[in-house]
Formats: sequence, structure tokens, C-alpha cells
Amino acid sequence: MKKTIVAAFSVALIFGACKKSDNAGKGLSADQQSQIVQNYSAILYAGYQDSYDAAVNMQTKIQAFLAAPSEQKLTDAKNAWLAAREPYMQTEFARFYGGPIDEDNGDGLLNSWPLDEGYIDYLAGDSHSHSAYPTFNTSFGIINKKTTYPTIDIDFLVNNNQPDGGTVNGNGDDVSVSAGYHAIEFLLWGQDNTPAADKKAGQRSYKDYLITAEATAPNGDRRATYLTAVTQLLVNNLKTLVDEWKPNTNNYRKTFESNNAAAIANMFNGIGRLAKGELAGERMFVPLTLNAQEQEHSCFSDNTHRDLVLDMQGMVNAYTGKYTRTNGTVISGLGISDYVKSFNETDDAKMRTLLTKAQASLKVINDNKPFDLLIQAGNASGNQIVNTAVLDVSAVADWVSQIAKDLKLSQVNIPDEN
Repeated sequence: MKKTIVAAFSVALIFGACKKSDNAGKGLSADQQSQIVQNYSAILYAGYQDSYDAAVNMQTKIQAFLAAPSEQKLTDAKNAWLAAREPYMQTEFARFYGGPIDEDNGDGLLNSWPLDEGYIDYLAGDSHSHSAYPTFNTSFGIINKKTTYPTIDIDFLVNNNQPDGGTVNGNGDDVSVSAGYHAIEFLLWGQDNTPAADKKAGQRSYKDYLITAEATAPNGDRRATYLTAVTQLLVNNLKTLVDEWKPNTNNYRKTFESNNAAAIANMFNGIGRLAKGELAGERMFVPLTLNAQEQEHSCFSDNTHRDLVLDMQGMVNAYTGKYTRTNGTVISGLGISDYVKSFNETDDAKMRTLLTKAQASLKVINDNKPFDLLIQAGNASGNQIVNTAVLDVSAVADWVSQIAKDLKLSQVNIPDEN
């Protein structure tokens, strides 16, 4: 699936008239509905600002590492990457309704996966190589193909991100990913070739970035150029998202807030589609079914457990209208929960219960990390932990669909993808 970040947007969903059920309340006033929409916008603006700030900090750590590569500076850069994921993953509920992040097609320059490592850099394990680096197949990767790809810069990365349009692997994903968080992750951690039972992430050496006799891989200078460019591109795209959700500006947020009905419908679609097709489906059900470490979301860093927890936390934030920023400041106001409750208290109570249950199931994954160990063939207890989370997250999406039916929100559509 071709995934790109875009600059022109439209809010396309129109929401049907709300008809009260037998136990319905009076609903919310137009002003209260506006408050829900505005608070949702404020949460996203804060989330993207936190994501941008964390990415800038990561960029600073990466620059320090590249200026004088060392094991400690590589560790500092990795820790900054992990920290940068915390706020961003809580914004993914906004990816599924034609907003600035994806135009309904995914955040291709930010978070595309799975990623073919050999598209970017060398692959490990080539014992027949006659090069100076016999444990690596250095015929792979943009970094190592100097003649084919003489220039590595931001324009090159944008133009060569998922160029095949979505037909490369068996799941229909274009894995020729050149940009985003996972490209940076791979350049920091390298391939995770250790057995899942060892509970180790990728073991890339800082010496991959040296250009001296101590170097553990060729083309350290081009690897540094790539990491510099891909990090700057990430920062640039996050800044675009901050700008598009900035208040009191002629931007996407202004369009979003101009139609309460369309905005609220989009909120439901965002939560339901993230829960069903993405979180329960692609990020848990697919790797579990295939028992495939390569299919886990953050496979190089073994940080998938956090991705899952944070995606669900973002849905809770959107539904309840509350987000805790990285500095501890709380953004809070009327949320989708208030809207549902005003029509049908039973629907709202069940939604909150299902969200809590899904969070608990994902916490079990977090507590029994790494994810790649849980999905291994033969790990019956681990498989059951993940399968339970798949069912509980899917139940959240199914209940969003039921709420939409009860409230006559005809433009809320959650595909049954898993």
C-alpha cells in the first residue's frame, strides 16, 4: 500500500442524524459538541508537539553520535528513539480519515513497516562473501550501492520510499521503506538475528559508522549521511503535523473544526479502524499467525510491546478527552465518551469497560516481553497471551460499530479485517 504524507486535505465524512434510543438522554448542545471537537484537536496538537520535540532531541543525540561514534553515544541515540516513540504512538488514532497524516492510506514517511533491511543496508550472514567483511552481504542496500545511488539526501529518500506501490511481500505491503521511524530504528539497532529466547534486540556496532581500520562494515560515511537525512526528514514531517493542528490558523484543524458532525464521525472511524485492521490485525494477528519475528512492528529494537500499549492509550485518550503530555501537563475536556453517554449511557459504559479490558490484555504482553518470543511457534502460553489481546482489541472496534449503529452515525464504517 502506497503511504505518503500530504499537504492538501479534506474532511469527507458526513455523519447521519442522531436518533435517540429508548434509554437515550437529550444529547449535547452544538456548543458542547464543538468543545468535544476542539478538545480532540488540542490533544492531537499537544501529541504532535511532544512527538516533534522528542524527535528533535533524538536528532541531537544522533548528531552527537555521528560526530564521534562510541558505544555510549549509540546507546544514547537508541534511548532517544525509544523516548520519541512514546508520544507519537499515542497519535495514531488520527491516521484513518483523510487528515494530514495519511489521506486514509497510512503514514508512509513516518511509520511504514514491515521494512526490508536489504533495501537500506547490508544483510548479515553471508558466509561466502570474499569481501573484507565476510559476515555481511554488502551487495545489498542503498548505502552500499554507490554507483546506483550516488546521492543520499531528503529528496532521494522521499522519492524512493515504497516505490513499488504495495506488491512486494505476501501480505501486499511494499517493504521497500527508505524513511521513517523504522528506517532510523534499523540504522541504530541493525537486524535482530538473535533467537527470540535470548531476549536481545539488534546488535549493530557503533563501529559500523567508522571510516577507519576499526570499521565493522563498509561505507560508514554513507551510513552516517543516510541516518542524518532520514532523521531530518522525520523531524520535518512531524513539524508539518504540528503546523496542521495548530490553533487559530488557516490549516487542517480549521477545516476539521468547521463541521462538528463530520469531525465526530471521523473520531469514531479513527478509533475503530486503528483498533481493528491495524492494531488487532496487522500488528498482532498477522505476526502471531505467521509466527514471524520479521512481521512485528518494532522488530529491530524489540519495542513492539510499547507500540501496542501506546496505540491503545491513544484510543483511550481520544475517547475520554484526556492526554498527559511528556512534561506531565494534562490536556482535558469533553470527549467522545461524553457524546455517547448523552445519548446512551449503556453504550458508553460498555465502551469504557472494553477499553479497560483491552489495556489490561496489552499490559500482559508488555509484562511478558519481548513480543517476538510470545509469537514463536510452540510457545502456547505466549500465543494465547497475544490471541487474547487480539480478541479484546477487536471487541473495542466492534463496539464502536455498534455505537455508530445505535446513534445512527451512518458514515462510521469499521471494516472487518481480522
